[in-house]
Amino acid sequence: MRRFLRFVVVAVVPCVSCEPPPPVEPVFGEAHGLPACDQAVVDANPGSRCFTWRALAGVSMGGGTASRLGFSEPSLYDVVGVMGTPFADTEFFFGMLERSHLAGFCSKEVLEAAMARGDSLDDPTNPALQCGLHDTWPLPDDGQAARPGYQVAVEDSQCSMFQSDYNHWYRGPDEGRGGSFTRNGLIDIVHDLLAAYGNLLYHNPESSYFPPGVDEAWHVVPHREDEAAQRAALCANPRVIPSYYNAEWNPDGSYDAITFCDGTSARTGDYDPLDPEARTIPVEFAVALDMNGNGLRDWAEPVVINNRERWRDLGADALASADEPGYDPIANPDPAGDDFDTLENPEGSEANLRHDEGESYDDFGLDGVAGTGDFGEGNGGYDVAPALLRAFERSPAAYFNAMPQSQVDRLDVWLDAGIRDFLNTAQITNALYHDLKARQPDAKVFNDFDSLPGVTDGYIYYAPDYSREAMGKIAYLRYGNTALCPGSDDVLGDGNHVGPDVVDRMFTLFSFMSARMPAQGRDQAYGGGIEDMESPTGRLQDFSFLVDLDSEVLGKKQQYGVLLPPDYYLPEMADQGYPVLYFFHGQGMDVQGTTAIGLPLWPSMKESARTDRVQAGVTDLQRAIIIFVDGNCVGDECWTGNFYADFEGLPADHRRFEEAFFELQRHVEKTYRVKSPELIPLAELQ
Repeated sequence: MRRFLRFVVVAVVPCVSCEPPPPVEPVFGEAHGLPACDQAVVDANPGSRCFTWRALAGVSMGGGTASRLGFSEPSLYDVVGVMGTPFADTEFFFGMLERSHLAGFCSKEVLEAAMARGDSLDDPTNPALQCGLHDTWPLPDDGQAARPGYQVAVEDSQCSMFQSDYNHWYRGPDEGRGGSFTRNGLIDIVHDLLAAYGNLLYHNPESSYFPPGVDEAWHVVPHREDEAAQRAALCANPRVIPSYYNAEWNPDGSYDAITFCDGTSARTGDYDPLDPEARTIPVEFAVALDMNGNGLRDWAEPVVINNRERWRDLGADALASADEPGYDPIANPDPAGDDFDTLENPEGSEANLRHDEGESYDDFGLDGVAGTGDFGEGNGGYDVAPALLRAFERSPAAYFNAMPQSQVDRLDVWLDAGIRDFLNTAQITNALYHDLKARQPDAKVFNDFDSLPGVTDGYIYYAPDYSREAMGKIAYLRYGNTALCPGSDDVLGDGNHVGPDVVDRMFTLFSFMSARMPAQGRDQAYGGGIEDMESPTGRLQDFSFLVDLDSEVLGKKQQYGVLLPPDYYLPEMADQGYPVLYFFHGQGMDVQGTTAIGLPLWPSMKESARTDRVQAGVTDLQRAIIIFVDGNCVGDECWTGNFYADFEGLPADHRRFEEAFFELQRHVEKTYRVKSPELIPLAELQ
């Protein structure tokens, strides 16, 4: 059968009076069951900026969470706030722990010589055993004694990084610390950290949490009534791991390793073996060498870490600074210019606590001893413990570096850190800031509040210009007075972990977030009192309250805090949606407290304290819903803070706190009037 093709010519006549077709509504993507500014929408609309109308922020433990989730899920958020957290840069933080808080022991030769003389290894007054480097409080008259000038927090300052060793954890003044953070409390924090992310100090195929040779029998279940009895039983019966190889202190395997107990009865960071509570807290995450065989970790006996192959951290030239041509300890301490410094030389590859391409290493496995056949030995590559590698791959900087450029350009980031923080958060955040700026050059750093753009006559939160043009897409505030360094900084804890500026820090954070989203009329001022806001009872409790969510993820009720905007109940606003800001608190805080701290923000969403804004009828902060997330531990979940993480060290269904947060987000955005994602033309954002 033959087939014939028929061609029909149709004349197309333009319609001069027809209405243009309606614009095609964008189809937004989804992440974790939430609408998102996914990559397809962002890339398909280069003339617009996509807003999810969500912001994410936190302080300390919560600041690390905000950076981790905000940078790993950029399609869900417009603004990320990272406040005063030691977890801002994972590599630098864990390098600090390994080289400082878990270090400072004398060499094998020194310890063996002391034993040969008959010296006790449990005598902290013996000068022959004083090999660690640590700062003390109060600081001596000549200022910071341990490594002055090392890793300064601010350019051309004497605000050096605080030093600790294992037996002396620096805590600084009580003022401005934001919590006691005693040695006992810090041990519990490390327990929680490694229970959440896995033990980064070792590789144990049998457990993601306990060191090799240790099992779950060496574990105190948190918050049980018999907690003291659990601890006493473990401390009376340490576990012994025979012939525990370690390149630094046990290369021939002649010493056994043991589990050990720590603790103090004092509000201090120091370990004193004569303290009546010196050996009352089982340290679950580490082992020590029992060099004198008495079944205890004596004061001078080393805590051993086997988590990466040994390498020469000398940089590309393979020379230590002292061996570089032209070296002079005063006039020319770094002839090659390759010494790492988070502030002065963040690209430096010498002493950056990272194995760089070309640096020599011993392919002897994680214990650093040839012939033991441990993890990584002889495989021809440089190895680190899998949990440590995983932590590096999931660091905030790694997530930001992996982010598509269009999402990098869409995101606004606020950072702050104290220049005298006992946790060295400024030095750590300096490292993160450098990594962020490498991807997003539109970044600016400010030293204390008075340096913020627009502040001319003393800082108050509504004075600065928070725009991208003034502050950049990434803004970093280092708070604290550099003139106090290196002498006494006992001035209400100026520049400390929380500091006397905690209220200013909170208002500045939320002012930044408010300014980075178009107000669209949500900054119209309202007069009258709270009784005029037509809430159900006419009281402030209608706007600020706590809610118990039945969490299917955690299998329990999980509390969260809410701050609703002043006009939320007005009839004319019944169809109005609002941006939503999620806030994570730190350790030592709780959701009840942070909800109360957030309450002073409410009046600034109703009216202004600035004369020009009063005359213009606008507020200091645009109206938004603020959600305060709970990071506390209940029952056997953890000790002091859950890190808002799905636990990998001690995994359990009731420890899936990251997934519980996304569950909370889905609940919040179904329960309250939260705005949906929106494309806004760039011309409208000028």
